[in-house]
Amino acid sequence: MFVNDIKTDFYDVISDSRVLILAGFDVDSLCACRILQYLFHCDNILYTLIPIPGRAALVKAFKQHGEQVKYVIMINCGATIDVVELLQPKDEVVFYIADSHRPVDVYNVYNGVQVRLLTKPDDVEGIPEFDDIFREDESEDESDSDIRLNERVLERRRERRLWKEQRQKLMFDYTQFSYYGISTAVAMFELAWKLSKDTNDLLWWAIVGLTEQYLFRKIEQDKYVLQVGNLQTHVSRHNHVSVRDTNVQSVTSLRISFEKDLQLALYRHWSLYESLKHTTYTACKFRLWSLKGQKRLCEFLAEMGLPLVECKQKFPAMDMQLRNNVITWFEELAEKYRLDDIVYGSFVGKHGFRNKFCAADVVYSTLSLLETADKESDPTDRFLMALDSLAKKNTDLLLKGIEMVKMQLTAVFKQVQTILDLRQLTCAGPYLYAAIEEGLPEAKYFGSPGRLGMLARFLLQAQYSATKNRRLRNLPLVLATPSLESAGTSLVVGIPPIAEESTKNFFGKAFEQAAHKSRAEVILDYFDTSVVQLRTEDRAKFFDALISLLS
Repeated sequence: MFVNDIKTDFYDVISDSRVLILAGFDVDSLCACRILQYLFHCDNILYTLIPIPGRAALVKAFKQHGEQVKYVIMINCGATIDVVELLQPKDEVVFYIADSHRPVDVYNVYNGVQVRLLTKPDDVEGIPEFDDIFREDESEDESDSDIRLNERVLERRRERRLWKEQRQKLMFDYTQFSYYGISTAVAMFELAWKLSKDTNDLLWWAIVGLTEQYLFRKIEQDKYVLQVGNLQTHVSRHNHVSVRDTNVQSVTSLRISFEKDLQLALYRHWSLYESLKHTTYTACKFRLWSLKGQKRLCEFLAEMGLPLVECKQKFPAMDMQLRNNVITWFEELAEKYRLDDIVYGSFVGKHGFRNKFCAADVVYSTLSLLETADKESDPTDRFLMALDSLAKKNTDLLLKGIEMVKMQLTAVFKQVQTILDLRQLTCAGPYLYAAIEEGLPEAKYFGSPGRLGMLARFLLQAQYSATKNRRLRNLPLVLATPSLESAGTSLVVGIPPIAEESTKNFFGKAFEQAAHKSRAEVILDYFDTSVVQLRTEDRAKFFDALISLLS
């Protein structure tokens, strides 16, 4: 059931009770948690926060902590599964689900007793009508053993068979694509705004949550622009400082501004040359894995008037005049070099004299802390460390994450270059396929869903840029890598083709059907259904089943 008023029907209801927060493993979830924590601290609401990497962890956490609470808040987990069926709670337990994963399970939509969805109904597409998918079983007066079945019984059976076929079709159409709705962090900020408790820090976390969706192609550009326009009004309201208040404002307070920014990863904390090389967009435009592409990049920098020596040193150490004009010069040459999207609108946060981070920097850093390449690290410790890095006082932790991202982006570029050079990306008919073999030094950087998705998007774009084969625009990509979680298993991700402007992904349903058809040992544990785990030895028969399904 959808909640009409998030303040009255959610926050006022839970304010007198201890609540259990179950939070998914992504940056948007972390930002939403920070906002909720602030609100709960303001109103002295007791809570327990448990990180949830997947469905198995969800069941385990609820068994351990669900007995003590009446209200459970699920952040970026739970919307796509029937939580009541999976968790078997007591009758008095109520689940409040704030999840951007789509589609929402129909049992959650129509459960008016124990499930409350903290999202707007128009943010969920194509929900089937209740009468089309739910029907009470009618008892038949006549026995099946009767030799002569009257026309009424036969007609009733025929209607039920047709209804089941129609229901199956409706459910397939509704669930065949996975996609994302509005950022959960933005939704939690709107709650804070309605409670008159919104601050600049909360606004910044909402911005970071939205930026994560944009950077990792979870939402389309027009949805991002629409949400940015909404957040801009809050930025103007919170960061408008009159002349009278200038002396009062603390130097350490956070100031947010909306600016034109370069779509280059970490360029403020790296060299401009390295950032250009390791950003998917520019690396694929210039084909920087080739010698010819590197020469073209040097020509581009020379035409802008940027000496290579300046570009290869850290961005803050560049000549101030060059540094201040970089965005303008990029805009002027964007059309000539077909870099139409190199400049985009984003937010920048500043506090103190030295700390200046764009929202994308924070997203990359937080994700690297959340999905570190260390096999021995505990998921809960990673989650809490990433959560702490969002606090303004923990700049050192954020900078540590940025250094980790540099290593990860370097590994991604090297792996893409290797796959292209050795022609390891093969066409399996209806999709492109590549696998990273176990034992490679860089393999440890790709054994988690977020970083594997980054590599897959880079690889698909690079392959198309390298060949310019028009058919590749319509082919999706499936990428497999050794999993960090357990030996002998592979992590598999599927991403839609370049030609698709929509971010909807059909691989979740396809993986599920391929697992059933091949009888491979597949673990469908992640809330992002386009990512699965399977035994490495079952990989061949799983992909054979996938080919036959998609052909």
